[in-house]
Amino acid sequence: MDERQTYQRRVVRLAESRRRDSERKRVAVAKALQDLQREDRPVTRRAVIARAGVHRNFLYRHKDLAADIDAAAGQYFSQSPRRRTDRISSESLMTDLATARHHNRELVLQVQILEHRLGAQGPTPGTALLERHPMVVELRERIAELEIACGDKDRAIAALVDDVEILRETNRSLVREYGLTNP
Repeated sequence: MDERQTYQRRVVRLAESRRRDSERKRVAVAKALQDLQREDRPVTRRAVIARAGVHRNFLYRHKDLAADIDAAAGQYFSQSPRRRTDRISSESLMTDLATARHHNRELVLQVQILEHRLGAQGPTPGTALLERHPMVVELRERIAELEIACGDKDRAIAALVDDVEILRETNRSLVREYGLTNP
C-alpha cells in the first residue's frame, strides 16, 4: 500500500466520520424541535439550538432544518395566546395560610376581650346584647370567612402536593424509559 492509498483511506474515513456526526446532530435538532412542540413551549431557533446542543452555524449549513424550525415557530406563534395558569407555589400558599391563621387568632382574641368587657358590666347587658353588637357580628363573620379561606388553602396545598408527587413519578418513569442521567 503506497502513501497515496493511505491518504485516500484517511480522507474517506474522515468524510464518513463527519457524515455520521452531521447525521447525529440532525437527529438531535429534530428531536429538540419535536420535544419543544410536545411540551407546548415557544419554538425558536435559539431554543432548538440550546436543546439540541449544536452551534448556530449548523442550521445555516442545513437549510431544511432551519426551514422546519421556522415553520414550527410560525405555527406556534400564529395560534391564539394561551391562557397561562396561575403558578402558585406551595410555599406561598403555606405563607398565606399561616397569615390567615394568625389573623384568625387575633380576631378570636379580640372577640374574647369584647365579650369579657361586656360581661363585666353585670347581668343586664347579657349575651343577647353581646351577640347583636356590630363589632362582634363583624368579627364573627370575618372569622367564618377566614376559616373558609383556610380550608380552601388547605385543599389547594393538598392538590399541589398530589400534583408534585404525580410529576415526580412521571419524571422518574421518563428517566427510566429514556435512560436519562445527570451530565
